[in-house]
Amino acid sequence: KDVFIWIGLHEPDDALLQTIRKNFGLHVLAVEDALDPRHLPKMESYGDHLFIVARTVRLNTDGPHPRLEFGNTAIFMGRQFVITVRHGSDRGHGPVRSQLEATPWMLKQGSDVVLHAILDFIVDGYLMVLDLLEDTVLAMEDRSLDSFLDRTETARLFAIRRDLFRLQRILGPMEDLANRLINIELPQIDPEVDPYFRDLADHVRRVSYRVDGLRETLTSAVEISGLLEQQRQGVV
Repeated sequence: KDVFIWIGLHEPDDALLQTIRKNFGLHVLAVEDALDPRHLPKMESYGDHLFIVARTVRLNTDGPHPRLEFGNTAIFMGRQFVITVRHGSDRGHGPVRSQLEATPWMLKQGSDVVLHAILDFIVDGYLMVLDLLEDTVLAMEDRSLDSFLDRTETARLFAIRRDLFRLQRILGPMEDLANRLINIELPQIDPEVDPYFRDLADHVRRVSYRVDGLRETLTSAVEISGLLEQQRQGVV
């Protein structure tokens, strides 16, 4: 009863997850959802444990233009355990674990602190991606001021804008998830941890504001490029 267990799984098969389900008494429906990487962020309460789904994002720069790739992290949280199931995410939770182990007074508060740390780590990943993408977007805006964008650059711009729209779609449910952890009385969550989840909701809102700003910048770059092209044709 004095043991806290934290298990991290990366793209496990059904047999492994079923073994864990039997040992920890996880709900069958939650396990099915954990194996499906397409869910939007959500939270479900199953008796003595919570089931949470969060979406992850990474920036792939291997192709002709940077693209956002989305993953999925499912979290089972009970009073004495946390089990994470990652799909399509290359950021393991080792840094989170190291940080918590370095502050044992935090880890001692319980599994809800671990839950917050994992969710905060995921949201910080959004900010890291936006920092990288912002440099690309600002460079494209500068380029649109110098000369009109060609077909390849325009396609690149719209691809980034489409990815930002997909990111925006998951930010709303992520903010709802953080707010539910604050506003709903859950036996698995200690009220003393509420300030941490309020901070999490604030981080999600900051990400949403930055995504809106980047989308506006991309729209502005298209409009500026179009105006410059009209002026060039007028001169000709």
